[in-house]
Amino acid sequence: MRKLHFSILSALLISGLSACTKESVDPAVKFYDANDVEIKDYVTANKLNGTKLASGLYYYITSPNPTGKLATVGEELEFSYKVTNLKTGLLVDSSTTAAPVYYPLGIGSVFPGLEQGLSVMREGEKATLLIPSYLAYNDQVRPTLPAYSVARFDVSLARSRTEAQQIDDYITRNKLVVTETTTSGVRFIRTVTNAGGAVPASGQILNVRYLGKQLRTASAFDSTGVGTFEATLGQNKYAKGFEEGLSKMRVGEKATIIFPSSLGYGTAGVIQSNRYLIAPYAPLRFDLELVSAK
Repeated sequence: MRKLHFSILSALLISGLSACTKESVDPAVKFYDANDVEIKDYVTANKLNGTKLASGLYYYITSPNPTGKLATVGEELEFSYKVTNLKTGLLVDSSTTAAPVYYPLGIGSVFPGLEQGLSVMREGEKATLLIPSYLAYNDQVRPTLPAYSVARFDVSLARSRTEAQQIDDYITRNKLVVTETTTSGVRFIRTVTNAGGAVPASGQILNVRYLGKQLRTASAFDSTGVGTFEATLGQNKYAKGFEEGLSKMRVGEKATIIFPSSLGYGTAGVIQSNRYLIAPYAPLRFDLELVSAK
């Protein structure tokens, strides 16, 4: 479970949404100017009373919730959306309420216009976002959306959760019994005990089996499988939460540990093959077995 270092080359979205900005692309700027005019005409024709941001995004809240909280960067948003061609009204893409999108706000992996729209919404609100092409699909062509078209996003924001809330929700949902919560935020769940097993000391080489995954994914991002991994305790070579969890185990024991991104891969996450293997701000779960210590 080595500490991984990657350069972020590009961020790719959950659900396939990605984009450029007006300033970062340079085919015909006339398309972008036309987008702004189209949005203005649509707003006037439909007598909308919303807000236009300096970026070019126009939004209006269709179902307000004044007491709902605004999300902050790094919180996990649970939302659903429907995208239509502003000009024709034809469906371009949608999520479903049965399978909403979960997304850490601020990691730049969705369309800029969508991320900006989500950042001004409160929990429980619905909004319509009129997004110019330079903040959405840009030159991408969809069956019902030509290149450089304005997209209308109808978005429903169900929840915004801190990492601590995500972890607590996960523990409740999976009916886990926490043995200990450390001051740093590691939730320790001992699943197999061995009272006579040796307690590992700093500098010892531990043989470990592990499986690591994010709380929202069924598959592991890393695992020893049936083999083992040699970890030297106390040398700060691994994610802090991983090492802290191992230090609380005896040889022959198994445990599940859950910890926030501050003890894992932080605000950068892990990129592999130009995709997030581990998302920024992701709490992690590790299932551990301490096989031996020497």
